[in-house]
Amino acid sequence: MVARRRRWVGSVAFVAIGACVAIGCRWGTSEAQTSATPQPLAQSKAPASGPSSTPWDASAKGMKLQYPSDWHPNKHPEYELMLLPAGATNNDRRVTVDIPDLPPHLPFMIQMKRVEHDYLEDLKKEHPDLQTKEDADAKLPECTAKLVRSVWHQGKQQYDDVALLMIHASSVYILDARTDEDHLAPTRAAFDSIRESIVWTKH
Repeated sequence: MVARRRRWVGSVAFVAIGACVAIGCRWGTSEAQTSATPQPLAQSKAPASGPSSTPWDASAKGMKLQYPSDWHPNKHPEYELMLLPAGATNNDRRVTVDIPDLPPHLPFMIQMKRVEHDYLEDLKKEHPDLQTKEDADAKLPECTAKLVRSVWHQGKQQYDDVALLMIHASSVYILDARTDEDHLAPTRAAFDSIRESIVWTKH
């Protein structure tokens, strides 16, 4: 079942605004990084023996990317983009992009610690045995980013979730891949190729 991501991310800004009022806005500097010369994260290049890439443009919301052509869009109201592999009969294995709508806020009010905390709390509500296996800063141009990998069990099957949490231009972006253990390698490969193709269009 697909998690409803938008609800918790909206709370990030609400909590920040409430705290700002309480302390007279004596906060630190913004975590969102900017650059004088906009640069793409990387040039997308499909391996010679691999699938071609399909462009996806969400420039109005600040980004565009490319995804492997053997993954196909599947509309869902909770995500800007949901991709399922060829032949999929359900969404247990998927890659998603979410760009949550946030209420008005100052740039420094969006903090990565809070974004990560709420993301993991949301997963724990779905999967009480959730374990975080990887939690590391990710170095990407023009943004603050965190790579978080978690696992849980559904029946006797282990599932894997890897999320790239990004703060760019005062907005939150989430690239997420979820899969059963048997399909971890190809799903992670699709995730990594999408990650490398991201280009920011809002500065």
